[in-house]
Amino acid sequence: MKPTSSQRLVRSRGLGRLPLPVSVLAVALTLAGCASDSDTPGKEATGGDPAATASADPWAVTDYVDYTGGTDGAADESLEPVTIGWLNQQGGPLGFPWATAGAKAAVKYVNEHLGGVDGHPLALSTCFIADAEAEGNACGLELVNDDDVKTVLYGTVMAGNQSFQAVNKGKKPLLMSNSISPIDAAADNVYTYNGNPGSIFGGLASYASEVVKAKSVSVIYPQDAQSTAGVGILKAALDSVDIDMKAVGFDPSTTNLTGAAVAAGVQDADLVIPLVSFPPACIAAAKALESLSVTAPVVATGSFCFTDATAQGLGGEAPLWHQLATQTNVADHSLPDVQAYLDASADVGLGAEGQGSSDASLAWGLVLTAARLLNEAGGAEADEASIAKAAKALEGPIVLGSAEIECGAYAKQPGLCGAQTRVFEHTGGGEFKALTEWLSPAGL
Repeated sequence: MKPTSSQRLVRSRGLGRLPLPVSVLAVALTLAGCASDSDTPGKEATGGDPAATASADPWAVTDYVDYTGGTDGAADESLEPVTIGWLNQQGGPLGFPWATAGAKAAVKYVNEHLGGVDGHPLALSTCFIADAEAEGNACGLELVNDDDVKTVLYGTVMAGNQSFQAVNKGKKPLLMSNSISPIDAAADNVYTYNGNPGSIFGGLASYASEVVKAKSVSVIYPQDAQSTAGVGILKAALDSVDIDMKAVGFDPSTTNLTGAAVAAGVQDADLVIPLVSFPPACIAAAKALESLSVTAPVVATGSFCFTDATAQGLGGEAPLWHQLATQTNVADHSLPDVQAYLDASADVGLGAEGQGSSDASLAWGLVLTAARLLNEAGGAEADEASIAKAAKALEGPIVLGSAEIECGAYAKQPGLCGAQTRVFEHTGGGEFKALTEWLSPAGL
């Protein structure tokens, strides 16, 4: 994946949180799958129509033994464990415990079915941030100073990530699925495999250009500093592919978005983007667009607009919009990698609710990636330097994530290793289907 490929559809061999604080930040945090099957591996994609080739999925990771470089069978419990750190936000008013559940399920699967790491059991050393930035400092002191912890994985973290990195100072490699901070990718020894704020909005621009063939895009967004910043990033990405954008902000407390939608030109635009990330705003946006009989495709940048709460607010059905995702949407059960994930995670006790959580599936993929990197870096003998070398050299695909990986492809963001997005369509009843292959971001 090179910066020059940002406007093309990606075909690869092998195998979707909050971009800026609060409203736009919530967009990135929920960009993975929504809620939650084919048993046959995909065939090689042909042709240039992304909608026609999306079901082929030649990149789908379905063989976890091969992917991780492990062995079929259980780890030797008599051997010393290989320990990885796990940082996640939970235990406070805003928490993501399903991420930890997904990580623990993946560790169990590695130990029971993939031979652990070089035969040794894989162990998870956890540290949780409830809600305060200072707690990241405490977790940093705990995990970074533990000589047994070889690398640290980020779950879903909205607070404390920067204070953690201030303690780490690049000592241990930090592996992330999605980064919620624009500066993570510039930090030392950080490897982000499924995207960050810039790549998310760049993915929107690629979708508008390559798939919709749009000349004009209409955006409505809550008027807060973070969302305004996100709109600026989106505009720059759309400018890079010569698409006009008309964006209109609204009072976050309002429940009637019709005026903002009219002012943004939703009735004449080629694509409509409601940058809303909480059920009340999703409900208001859906009602406004329906009242105006909008016929252009509508793409959401998060999963909140497809939740039960949103569906109930709209009379029982979430909006039939498109969803941009940084991860394969595990609600599309027709995809081979989704079926592999559902079968494997069920085998180690992850229930349906957990399987349907994007936090859990992101964590699942990240732990399997870590197992692969540890095996490549020397197994039980791996150290920080060898793991970092393997993390930087990873070419992909990622389990349930980006098809192509290349750390250093973006000069200003060397830690952004995976930047692709994919679009799914909500077909009703919480079911989704893939509309595109993986798209590289425009404007990075």
